[in-house]
Amino acid sequence: WKLTIFLEEADVPYKVVPMDLGAGDQFAESFLKISPNGRMPAVYDPNMQMSVFESGAIMIHVADNYPGARWLLPVDPRPRAKVLEWLFWVNAGLGPMAGQASHFKYYAPILDKSADHQYGQHRYIKEFERLVSVMDRQLGNTGQFLAGPYSIADIAAYPWVKPWKRWIGKSLEASGYTNVQRWYDSIKGRPAENRGMAVLRKQAVASQAVRESGTLPDGALSTLFQKHADSKL
Repeated sequence: WKLTIFLEEADVPYKVVPMDLGAGDQFAESFLKISPNGRMPAVYDPNMQMSVFESGAIMIHVADNYPGARWLLPVDPRPRAKVLEWLFWVNAGLGPMAGQASHFKYYAPILDKSADHQYGQHRYIKEFERLVSVMDRQLGNTGQFLAGPYSIADIAAYPWVKPWKRWIGKSLEASGYTNVQRWYDSIKGRPAENRGMAVLRKQAVASQAVRESGTLPDGALSTLFQKHADSKL
């Protein structure tokens, strides 16, 4: 939901096109023309007649080209560099590690019931925790947000921190991350967060419940996680 929150904050009109990942929509040639990696998110900008894939690149593209979004990415080189540092930190660290933590906790045991997944679960949960501790230290230095004022870096990080209590079993504050708890609460209370998180939420929650229940057909699971994939799309 990082992009819907971002676009709501920026007041930039958008249309969401749902995809069935279990059916392999992400590998369709029409989508690969927009997202060569076969992953979401990806956008087509009709005003500039171009496509952009990867959430960080999309945020930068919109912030640089749409006036309503420019307040979320400074133009001045110094504060801009700080925002980009933390945006790239999220996309290279927090996001991938949180994704792996979720995978080994909820999906790996379904995909391979005979394997011992304890190492993967421990490894990625601990790395997720480490990265949240980095956030907590940074927020202790900067105050309310990661790079100073509220920015695309905060929006990018927020959906990855949101499942903390579900994954860890206790709140951020109870875990000792009071700065991250304060940061999380301040974003959760924003009207644009409420609107952005509401986009396709019911469908997403229902799909997640089915995936985690292990009731998806084996073919859909294999497609979703590329269980039998080689190096070619």
